[in-house]
Amino acid sequence: MGIFRLVLAHPQQPETPRLVAEHLDPALLKQRGYEIARNLGDQAAIWAAAPGGQQAVLALRCRTGHALVIMTA
Repeated sequence: MGIFRLVLAHPQQPETPRLVAEHLDPALLKQRGYEIARNLGDQAAIWAAAPGGQQAVLALRCRTGHALVIMTA
């Protein structure tokens, strides 16, 4: 079992994502991601499998253009 990271990318600077949280349990990071999406005004955001098969496990894209990703450390 490893450490998971919740990362937020701003729509105007997607190449410089910001680490929001780290935890051993990805379910807690998933809940935190929902809270962030709601605060950004996206009540209907849904987590999906991240494309590409890199380090990312789950990805969430908000209507505001922000992107949240849960990845392994």
